Amino acid sequence: MDYREFVDQISEDLKKVLPDELQGAKITARQVDKLQGASYYGITVQPENSNIGISMDLSSAFESMENGRSYDVVLAELGTAVADGFSNRPNVRAAELMDYEAMKDKLMVQVVPTAGNEEMLAGIPHVEQEDMSLVYRFVIETNEQGSATTLVTNQMLENYGISAEQLHADAMANAPEQFPASVRSMQEVLAEIMGIEPEMMPGEPGGMYVATCNQGVNGAGCIFYPEFMDQAAEKLGGDFFVLPSSVHEVILLPDTGDMSFHELESMVQEINATEVQPADRLSDSVYHYDAEEHIFEKAQTHDERMQAKKAEREGSHEKKSIMDKLAEKKKEAQAISGDKHAPAKAAEHSL
Repeated sequence: MDYREFVDQISEDLKKVLPDELQGAKITARQVDKLQGASYYGITVQPENSNIGISMDLSSAFESMENGRSYDVVLAELGTAVADGFSNRPNVRAAELMDYEAMKDKLMVQVVPTAGNEEMLAGIPHVEQEDMSLVYRFVIETNEQGSATTLVTNQMLENYGISAEQLHADAMANAPEQFPASVRSMQEVLAEIMGIEPEMMPGEPGGMYVATCNQGVNGAGCIFYPEFMDQAAEKLGGDFFVLPSSVHEVILLPDTGDMSFHELESMVQEINATEVQPADRLSDSVYHYDAEEHIFEKAQTHDERMQAKKAEREGSHEKKSIMDKLAEKKKEAQAISGDKHAPAKAAEHSL
């Protein structure tokens, strides 16, 4: 059997290995749509008299069976996994999930690449930022194992009776408070990973900084918090580049004029291709923040804008130089003309 047939068969047989309290559950084989190319065909198990269920990707279970495990053993393991999933699922009431006033204080933002997510973005509220899109999530629960979140969809907005603009405004008010941005030097981050003091790390302070939210997961969206860019510019001492490390964090690098955006983009693209999982990739582009003009844009766009300004200044200077030369020539011509008429004027005065 192929993977799809395997999922369909599991959806029919799973109830045989579920505990008594889940015997009334509805088990469905279906497509589960997710961002970042993480969509899958799997199962959804929804308990009786409940609107909240769990979905499971069965690809690893199928692979296990292909590697020699029997179908019955795999089925039993999936039954245990489903039971564990329900015992550990977030404690959320369906009535609360349907109440926007109760849920808006759980809003956070996530930034994803626009390219590759177009189909999903068509069904969810989002704001485009260059080649990225800002989307919104409710954080249902946070514990030591991580966070349980749900993506806000257009259908949810319709049910809540609010606009995408209202959602964005509420997210921009709540996220910085509940999930504040963190900007730390690369030395601090590496020292924490290695369990040593930042002063023991080699290198000069004031180089690269890592920006994320306090949770670390889906934290790259913090760069779009109100006033984040200006606060980061103050910390970094002026203009800076934004290198998209992943959907979870970005790297901020002061623009000292020592590196071109071409070099930085090559570095980002190489790391994305070799080190970052596809589901975590944010962008192959490098961005720039102009602290004086308060402009966030692609680094290439910034470079083109600076080149255009330079050409305009040089053109203005050249035009001024030409006008100055013309003025000098005019003065010279007037002087020569004045000398030629001087004797005639003298003779006229003598009469």
